[in-house]
Amino acid sequence: MAGRENAGSRSGDVERAILEAARDLLAEKGLQGLSMRTVAERVGVSATAIYHYFENKEELVERVVQQGFLRFGEYIEQAMRAHSRGSLERVRAVGEAYLQFALENHAYFRVLFNLQRPHPHAIEDLPEGGGYGLLRQAVVDAMDSGAMRTVDPDLMVMYLWSLTHGLLMISLACQLEHCPEFRATPEARTPLEMFHAFGPLVREGVLGAAAATAGAAASDRAAGEE
Repeated sequence: MAGRENAGSRSGDVERAILEAARDLLAEKGLQGLSMRTVAERVGVSATAIYHYFENKEELVERVVQQGFLRFGEYIEQAMRAHSRGSLERVRAVGEAYLQFALENHAYFRVLFNLQRPHPHAIEDLPEGGGYGLLRQAVVDAMDSGAMRTVDPDLMVMYLWSLTHGLLMISLACQLEHCPEFRATPEARTPLEMFHAFGPLVREGVLGAAAATAGAAASDRAAGEE
């Protein structure tokens, strides 16, 4: 009995090592740099042994992507649980979780959001909708409660996601402490600090007083012409 348990444990360890090696190779070299042989070499098993765990490269890549999105979803769900449904804080927590996941899981982040796959999944086929469904529900709830303005929720989700993803890509390309031109304030040195510094712009918009006055006047003229 103990022998079978040990064998099963060793088998699980090898499978995890294969998945981790495949994840790292995908993050480093992309699909073209991944082969069953290169994964086997990195893990230290024979090229034939790896086929006892995964039928082919496609199945291996699929498992890596699925595991990555499951972990990503766990970050978001944990962040959401800390805030009440319908609150703006819950929406913001999703963005913070996105940043935290990327900063703590560089390889998974590159695989999930940078990897060019020949047959990408539809969002609804990914675990937790690839995070999109969770953010969308938080946005819809915030709109329903009056915490956020009511617009097309998918447009709002793409706006917020693009803002956060863009900040991440800049921070990954250039460490913020070495790129002062990308810092919102002297104190905002990390992606999370930058994310918080963006808060007033997101809440209040970017229009100055003159532009806001002109916009209100134009709206009044249009209403008068109707």
